Amino acid sequence: MNTTSIVDVLIENIKTDQELLSETLQRIEKEKQEKREITERLKDYQKDVSVLLKYADQSQQNKIEELGLDLSRSERGINPIASVALDIVMKSKGNQLTNGELYDTYKKSLKKQADGVSYTEFNIKCRTLFNTQRLLRKKGKDPKSSRDDLISLNGRVVKTEEKPKE
Repeated sequence: MNTTSIVDVLIENIKTDQELLSETLQRIEKEKQEKREITERLKDYQKDVSVLLKYADQSQQNKIEELGLDLSRSERGINPIASVALDIVMKSKGNQLTNGELYDTYKKSLKKQADGVSYTEFNIKCRTLFNTQRLLRKKGKDPKSSRDDLISLNGRVVKTEEKPKE
């Protein structure tokens, strides 16, 4: 009887399985890292969608929905007033208007004038649009007033000599 050979076989099996386990753990860690990288890219795409969704036509929006991206989160970080302001600028001629015109158009869009916020609060609520660079502001002639500031959609070239039409 050869009892040491059975023990030797057991030891060899344990060594082999320990090596296999180590290799498997390394592959799992590598796959986890790849998963993290892909997940981060998908999160970045979600952020891109949140900014660019306003520019998408209906068929593009449908394709985005089919991809399973959460469109309800796409407005995250934009309060309702800023969302209305962005819509107003996007629909305005040349995608630009003065800050005073933007506020006046916002007030006219309300069902009840009393539901609106003051000019100052409106500007505070719209800051996120400038901070995220969705909108750009070019200071008007009067440095003490923001009503003449030219508000434009980012990506549109604002000419200095151009006067907003009323």
